Amino acid sequence: GARRPKTPNTMPRGKRPKLFVFDLDDTIWRPEMYLLNGGAPFTKDKKTGRVRDRTGEEVTLYPAAREALHELATSKEWQGSLVCYASRCHETDWAHTCMDLLDVGDGLNVASCFNAGGVFQSGSKQGHFQVLASQHGVDFEDMIFFDNERWNITEVAKMGVTCVYTPNGLKKGQFEKGLQDHASRK
Repeated sequence: GARRPKTPNTMPRGKRPKLFVFDLDDTIWRPEMYLLNGGAPFTKDKKTGRVRDRTGEEVTLYPAAREALHELATSKEWQGSLVCYASRCHETDWAHTCMDLLDVGDGLNVASCFNAGGVFQSGSKQGHFQVLASQHGVDFEDMIFFDNERWNITEVAKMGVTCVYTPNGLKKGQFEKGLQDHASRK
């Protein structure tokens, strides 16, 4: 199975995020969908698990993103937590296919880790969060957001969401640091 990141097991229940939100392109995987030369159809090698577009270009999960999604989906500590995505990706069919094909370990794919679905829409990510708050009844202060674009982080932070800037994808330690930052804000 996937390695489990070390999460703050002693974090009080009330200080934990209720809703985890991840951008997709260049936050949990690379390359960004619009940068793929080929696009659909995507194939998955049964032996290696590698996912490629029709020209053979590989779509890969960042290792720390794989670990974080696996942790959220399998750890008793996060049972009951909501996990979703917020993306401006225009190639939504491609993104859905990649979520179905990319594995996080223990028979789980990315799609199965997003137990609260997600939002694809253009414009400011503030709009994504308005939709998510409405859909799930979670206050902005009880959300945590991971994104690779600084302006998304700046805009969403104004709403009271704990934001984690992930330039060049989610890296080791950023998930845990985000949890610590969230706990210290309350």
